Amino acid sequence: MDARALVVHLESPLSAFAPSEASARDVVLAGLNWPTEYWAALAVGWLEQGAPVDSEIASALQALAEKKHYSQGVRHRAFAIARRFEKGAP
Repeated sequence: MDARALVVHLESPLSAFAPSEASARDVVLAGLNWPTEYWAALAVGWLEQGAPVDSEIASALQALAEKKHYSQGVRHRAFAIARRFEKGAP
């Protein structure tokens, strides 16, 4: 599915997402891999709302945390979620 069609879901809360052709995981990955901070920040928000994290998402979060042109707040939020995943915490 086209990434542009996926990321628009991020503008609504995770609880409002009704999976049809894409999963919440697909939507989050599309946002994390988008080249601008807006969609990445919304994807991090979905993870904070309870979207599941797996190793691919954790890797994308680590990469996001290293993007110096993103705001410090988004990078720290991404790093914290990736760190919790690595430690096995919910």
